[in-house]
Amino acid sequence: MKNPVLEKCIIASSLLACGAQFICAQTPIKDVLAQIDPATGKAKDTATEISVTGIVASKLMLPDQKVLAFVLNPGEPALGVLTDSKDGAQFVPRNVVKLTGKLGDGPLGAALLLNSGSVSVTESNKPFTSTSVAGALFKDASAMAGRYVQLTNVAFSTPKFDSTGVAKVKCADGAEVPIILSKNIADRNTPSGATDVFGVVVKAGSEWQLAAARFLPVNRKECQELATQRTCLTCHNPDVKNVGPAYRDVAAKYRNDPNAISTFIAQMENGGTGKWGTNIMIPLKALVPPDDMKTLANWIYSYRWDALLAE
Repeated sequence: MKNPVLEKCIIASSLLACGAQFICAQTPIKDVLAQIDPATGKAKDTATEISVTGIVASKLMLPDQKVLAFVLNPGEPALGVLTDSKDGAQFVPRNVVKLTGKLGDGPLGAALLLNSGSVSVTESNKPFTSTSVAGALFKDASAMAGRYVQLTNVAFSTPKFDSTGVAKVKCADGAEVPIILSKNIADRNTPSGATDVFGVVVKAGSEWQLAAARFLPVNRKECQELATQRTCLTCHNPDVKNVGPAYRDVAAKYRNDPNAISTFIAQMENGGTGKWGTNIMIPLKALVPPDDMKTLANWIYSYRWDALLAE
């Protein structure tokens, strides 16, 4: 049986001058996934060195200081990659990364075991889309394995995350879905109110679960419309730096601050400069009603989960 990954590497090596160091050409992630047996989750080839490029979709910090991340190309399933915490620091969701390693056993089936120091970031804040799925899918999610999906309008089953690394959410169809989380999330309050949960579909033992990547409130579209109405989005964007900082960067900076909401409201009221550069934010106290400020502050703070889930 032909191995497309090995063939690409052989072709690449034949193009190098004699005596040059062996370099493996970039291999499409879908070709690497084809080297994983879907029935056993084991790699068919653990000897070939593979280089891939993909967008970081989700990241889990494991108890042994290892990092399990999932990288994908838009519209395709994700590949699990396993590395140490030093290289894993570059696995920020939405970063585009180049990686090199060999397939081997990971905590959730086969993964690309990365060579130390092989991670390079070529781009950040690269957008990609999710597929909305029902909770009932997770009874047998084999058809969506590795896909980046969205569970819409869920409620967390407990008020706090515990140390198990797994939480459960109840979906609109009544199904309960296990969510896998980084170990650092333990003891934090779960999101309150109706939430959309984003992540990668994975199999842990005999159970289908979701490797969490992002939690956002279900009313975020209304909040964004309010931010447009109040001219906030003239200078800001939820994900990308504009005239002012991205909201997810603001939320990340204050993710551990219990006074974050009041800080955001004060910034809106008084404006100012210097915290994020030299651009001046005008005072909005006379322009935006207090209730709208509170709504916007809570929406902005919801982006803290991007950083918390990737710690």
